[in-house]
Amino acid sequence: MSQKEGDIQIEYLYGMRVLILIVVILFTFNPKTSATHVMGGEVYYECLDPATNKYRFTVKLYRDCYNGVPFFDDPIFVSIYDINDNLVIQFNMSLPPNDTLDNETYNVCLYSPPDICVHTAVYQGDFFLPPGEFYMTYQRCCRNATIQNIQNPSATGFAFDIKIPDSTEAACNSSPYFNNYPPTIICLDEQFTYDHSATDPDGDSLVYYLCAPNQYNTASPPAGLGIIPDPSGPPSSNYNVTYAVPYDSAYPIWAPVDSFAIDPVTGWMTGTPEIPGNYVVAVCVSEYRNGILLSTNKRDFQFTVAQCLSDPQTAFISQPDPCDNLKINFTYTGNAVESFFWDFGVGTSISDTSIFQNPSYTFPDTGTYAVKLVVNQNYSCADTLTINVTPPNPLTADLSVDSCTGDTVFFQDKSNTNVYAGSITSWIWIYGDGSNNDFIQNPSHVYSSAGTYIVTLIITTTNNCVDTVVISITTSPCGITGQKELDGRDNDISIYPNPSTGLFTILYSSLISQRNIALKIYSIEGKLVHSKDLVSANNKISHLVDLADMKRGIYFLKLVTDGEVVTKKIIVQ
Repeated sequence: MSQKEGDIQIEYLYGMRVLILIVVILFTFNPKTSATHVMGGEVYYECLDPATNKYRFTVKLYRDCYNGVPFFDDPIFVSIYDINDNLVIQFNMSLPPNDTLDNETYNVCLYSPPDICVHTAVYQGDFFLPPGEFYMTYQRCCRNATIQNIQNPSATGFAFDIKIPDSTEAACNSSPYFNNYPPTIICLDEQFTYDHSATDPDGDSLVYYLCAPNQYNTASPPAGLGIIPDPSGPPSSNYNVTYAVPYDSAYPIWAPVDSFAIDPVTGWMTGTPEIPGNYVVAVCVSEYRNGILLSTNKRDFQFTVAQCLSDPQTAFISQPDPCDNLKINFTYTGNAVESFFWDFGVGTSISDTSIFQNPSYTFPDTGTYAVKLVVNQNYSCADTLTINVTPPNPLTADLSVDSCTGDTVFFQDKSNTNVYAGSITSWIWIYGDGSNNDFIQNPSHVYSSAGTYIVTLIITTTNNCVDTVVISITTSPCGITGQKELDGRDNDISIYPNPSTGLFTILYSSLISQRNIALKIYSIEGKLVHSKDLVSANNKISHLVDLADMKRGIYFLKLVTDGEVVTKKIIVQ
């Protein structure tokens, strides 16, 4: 290859790369691209004010969530023409929030496959009309290439128009609109029944029939109106789609045994499809007043015929109520079904059942229960699921009287909680003697006199669950079983200094010093913190106690002799 030939080839390749880049940029940034995602729609209007001739115009569109591009247009271009195809009003409608339709098969025992999804958007705008007869139009290209009942669907656009009659026919007329969203799925080889009825705000007579969807010339101007006509063309530019053999407006879906039909009075549609695929179907509803045709709403929609699923995939989960753990909340998580019957497995009860989708049930006690759910109970597709459910041990407030010293009673929290109620975060102790409450977990309390008191403990958890326990206690000067409190010899023993920084001297009479003595010191919580046996020797009448390592607070000192005990309160500063 010569140098010149090489330079020519390099220039050619470079030029092709630039051309490809330009094409990609033009395609990417051109908003008027054909839409293979559009599945159908309808247009209708409502008269808001007869005095000013104010109308609300609506364009309802549907799109395939998964296949095709782009998203809904923002805005769309809607036109109003007079009876002579003169453009009277041209207006844009901004994109509203969109919604996803439920995949309803209209058969209790059948479910939609997971790869079907339809979005809808309802565009609206309010405008004033001059007197006369007018037509609202909206056009957009193109349809899904997989549609099998019309020719060349990927180049076939959507075209909608609806008449707004002159006041001589119907003053301030409102057109009919369809009550229900179109079906997103029709089950293969299953009889299909669907309510395609409409409402007319003026109460006019309605007639339903299958009709041909509209299209328009999608060629680029001036030969046609283009992919996104702006403005949308006049009603005369709309014409019927071209059906593929053997389909037509009266036979839009392959159903040779039970062909699709619609009741002209009720709008009830029936049919049994026998070949899967995508079919475009139009349903017309015409309104009449005094025998005069006022307008026709033509809803155009892509019907998807597919093999539906029959398994309800019955499943449920259970969750204890945070504060009432014997109460279990059940949530159904399977496919949509017609009916529910729950049996909560309490053998001693005949009322342990429910027919709600997501019931709650309070079990009589802890344990394991075989909970059974039956869905679609009275249908051929009934299904049963049984799962063992074990309620947790409930949140329980409890306490014990742990120990006492003299007239001081030590209380200990014995409450139990679980992960659902959360950890215990607060305690309220009510001692029953009119004194102030305590708010710590394990308090002590000094009663002014012996007697019987009602003690209440209220606990609260992190999940704001509350439980209460109430007990009766009887107080008296306490000591060790079999020993006698030496109240009469209280003056025979003294402790100094008291309070002290930690060093205490115990001084007792010669009579006591002749005995063996056990020294025990308790914290205010009732915990033994120091003990020592004091053996009698040489009639010693004093003993040094070192509590310097103890934290500051109140302690109780016990001197236990052979069958007798003396209690003293000491304070470490």
